[in-house]
Amino acid sequence: MNKSEREHYARLEKIGCILCRTLGYGETPAQMHHIRRFGGKRDNAPVIPLCPEHHVGNSGVHKLGRKGDFEKYWGYSEEDLLEKLNELIDEN
Repeated sequence: MNKSEREHYARLEKIGCILCRTLGYGETPAQMHHIRRFGGKRDNAPVIPLCPEHHVGNSGVHKLGRKGDFEKYWGYSEEDLLEKLNELIDEN
């Protein structure tokens, strides 16, 4: 990971989980989730900050996403959350 990527990830970590924020839970600690829905390499994939539960927990994208249920469960796809994140970044 280069310096620019580290700085970008640090900014995203400060935002916190984009799903928690969208659901009105406020700012929560986040891990970076790479969106690789259409294949491709992890290094080239866009990232969104997700809390541990929404990332790898029982209601998370890695648990529910494998079965295609994350979007059904939460009402937001990974791409929806990326769009919300980009809107938030543009506001600041």
